[in-house]
Amino acid sequence: MMRRHLGNIEANLDAGYVEAAFQRTGLEIEDKSVVGTEWREHAEERTQPASRALLRLARLRRQRDEIITGHGRDIYDHVEANLHWEVFQFLGKLQPVVYVLARR
Repeated sequence: MMRRHLGNIEANLDAGYVEAAFQRTGLEIEDKSVVGTEWREHAEERTQPASRALLRLARLRRQRDEIITGHGRDIYDHVEANLHWEVFQFLGKLQPVVYVLARR
């Protein structure tokens, strides 16, 4: 679901693969900060985006047949994948990382 509808390439979500690509292109990692769930927790305490995404996901699934009939399966699947992405970040299933890179 996440790959096709969000355009993700699985290898690009693997830190080892990404870091090796940096090295192959002549970039050096000066700093690596694993953000984890901290920024999603911060946002949730203020504006509840993950809670809203879960509510939207529940409503989307309840109206699945109507949405697919009116807008098509691809649209439905894309919206569902987007809502999962936000919740997966909040749960720690997706690990945001910030890299500071420099040329060697």
